Amino acid sequence: MTKKRKLALLKKGAKLLEPVLREEAALIPAAGRVIGKKGSESVALALPLQQIKKYGLLAGGTLLGLSAIGSTLRTASYRMAVSRELKKQLKPIHEKLDRLEKENAELKAELEQERKKNR
Repeated sequence: MTKKRKLALLKKGAKLLEPVLREEAALIPAAGRVIGKKGSESVALALPLQQIKKYGLLAGGTLLGLSAIGSTLRTASYRMAVSRELKKQLKPIHEKLDRLEKENAELKAELEQERKKNR
């Protein structure tokens, strides 16, 4: 199909859709910004431009907040996993340290008793 033929079909389709577009444009409230003009006709947005900007800022802020929360949660979960792994690895060392502290306390008590006997 040649370019001329394609162009002709597009123009024909646009002419067929013009009445439908006019009817739909009439249903849209004329409170918004004009987005397109053809002759004396114009198609308006359903929302005023300020509201569209406000909603855009809200959506952007929400996206930014959610990404910040997501990165915080990811970091917190990583820290918890590392902490859990370190606790597993250090458990035998802590048990040995507890045993040595207990043994040290017993030896100190025994030494104190020997000092009392020798006085």
